[in-house]
Amino acid sequence: MKSVLERRVKQHIKAQIHCFRAGAHLGFENTLAKELAMLGIMECEVQNGVVYLKAKLESVWQAIALSRCARSFEMKIAEFHCENFGKLEHKIKSIPWELYLPQSVELKIDIKSEKSRLYHKKAIEERVRAYVAGGKLCIRFKDDICSVWLDLCGEALHRRGARWVEEAPMQETLVASILLQADFAKYEKLIDPMAGSGVFSLEAAKWRSNSSITLNRTFDFTKMPAFREAAFNNFLQKAKQPFALNEHEKFEILCSDKSEKAVKTVKHNIEALRATFIQIKQADFFSLPPSQNALLVLNPPYGKRLGREKNLYKEIAKKIKKDFSECAIAVVCPSSEAATFENAFERQASGKICSYNGGVGVVVGFYYFPLP
Repeated sequence: MKSVLERRVKQHIKAQIHCFRAGAHLGFENTLAKELAMLGIMECEVQNGVVYLKAKLESVWQAIALSRCARSFEMKIAEFHCENFGKLEHKIKSIPWELYLPQSVELKIDIKSEKSRLYHKKAIEERVRAYVAGGKLCIRFKDDICSVWLDLCGEALHRRGARWVEEAPMQETLVASILLQADFAKYEKLIDPMAGSGVFSLEAAKWRSNSSITLNRTFDFTKMPAFREAAFNNFLQKAKQPFALNEHEKFEILCSDKSEKAVKTVKHNIEALRATFIQIKQADFFSLPPSQNALLVLNPPYGKRLGREKNLYKEIAKKIKKDFSECAIAVVCPSSEAATFENAFERQASGKICSYNGGVGVVVGFYYFPLP
């Protein structure tokens, strides 16, 4: 016989459509919305750095497990007008927290206030902690409107599980966003010639793998009262990645780096996949043979890592024009170097997205060839 709490959870949480927001890398909001549509979540609204969506909770759990582009997922718990602490306490107290909060999760509260009479973060937090036991909450005040969001993930989504990294690693979620924006799956090859720790190759390989979904981490939503482990595990066993290879489909990943240490790192990171379509070797980008019908992905060094190689980007552009003129290119570079490629190729980028990598402003240029 179901308890009163179980019936309330089913009626008010599981059966209802709720409002969520998924964090996106700046400039890649539409890319994330595209991925969510592929995962069955169609009702999305794109804003700066975030995608708002409406769906049932179970659909969002599944999206969290499969999404490679999202940085976070949060569920809206409440929204109300609030101009004083008395009303804040009343509203927070009236929320049926027992229906939402994950069990055995430490309470963490992130507060931001903009153009609102309640702005003292410590005082706001004290009022919330008086009525809330656990979970990771995001509380936002804007124009005296308070919205309360529950984080469903816990640890940031770019943390897929342990991997070895080289200097200045790029977040997996940003890499996946670049690959999806470049429409990587329509090419027969992915060429990753400055691989570092191999994150471009690793993300592409996982996306194209047709093996069952395995999770190397846990999520806070698995501790919510509405969560049913058996149903979720059954979903994972049946689910496939959106770009899983068909039986006769051609695809290969050519992964290389001039550093012996980097190549060892890549081999370690990719070994567990047992993907036969990945080739890894030690090689300098400038010594690679010509190629075609491929996507070339490049994350060259910039900032301090660039050192004295002041003409590196010009040399990269020359190499691309000489040997990869029938490939598509996705290149990450500082904004000061974006014009280098446009000048060398005598055309504007087919798509150009301004974003951040490790707190540094970058431009991701997408060039679709053949060159003139």
